[in-house]
Amino acid sequence: MIYAGILAAGIGTRMHRQDMPKQFLPLGEKPILIHTLEQFIVNQKIEKILIIVPDEWKLYAEDMLLQYDFMGKEYVVISGGVNKTESIGTSVDYIDEMWQIKENDILIAHDAIRPFITQRLIDEHIETVKKYGAANTAMVTNDAILVSKNGTLLDEVPNHQHLYAEQTPQSYSLVKLKEFLKKIKDRGVPLHNENELPRLWLKEKYEMRLVRGEYFNMKIINPYDLEVAEALLKERSA
Repeated sequence: MIYAGILAAGIGTRMHRQDMPKQFLPLGEKPILIHTLEQFIVNQKIEKILIIVPDEWKLYAEDMLLQYDFMGKEYVVISGGVNKTESIGTSVDYIDEMWQIKENDILIAHDAIRPFITQRLIDEHIETVKKYGAANTAMVTNDAILVSKNGTLLDEVPNHQHLYAEQTPQSYSLVKLKEFLKKIKDRGVPLHNENELPRLWLKEKYEMRLVRGEYFNMKIINPYDLEVAEALLKERSA
């Protein structure tokens, strides 16, 4: 079974909107979340979709989703955690409880606020996880990356050739992910303290392969990003 986990549990303070999380804001004529979901709905390899939202917005999301056509694809709305890592952990627990994780099951976890994900990315993630067990999305950075521990003093300028910008999806064999989560929970590692699950994954000596991202697989986190996304959407619709 191939599951898509749409990570929509953030509140989005950088959008400067107090009334609504950014994933529910309109992009063109539909919410950002719906644009993202549509890419997973049309992919025939995706069998079930989990939409992970803030607990206080769960009823709103369920009502909103009733207005859209899922083409018969099964979906469920669940409450997420305080960060991406905890929300993925919650998704694994839900899948195991409801359907029981099986040997070839895969979870593709994707930011709800990256609505321009391509079918190529989804398909390549599926194939990479089948071969290697885990995958993350990465792009070569055009700018040099600077490291500063206090925000004022330059501490390090890493080799540009070895640096990549992370996108999503990040995808996992659910058997391996369940095993990994049990290990770190048994050691008392709190998921809410680590926003980057791949960092914990590597610490536990699990392998993760990179899938080439797309420049337009952008993350909408502030008003400027939303303007750029509107322009990109209009260009694609023309």
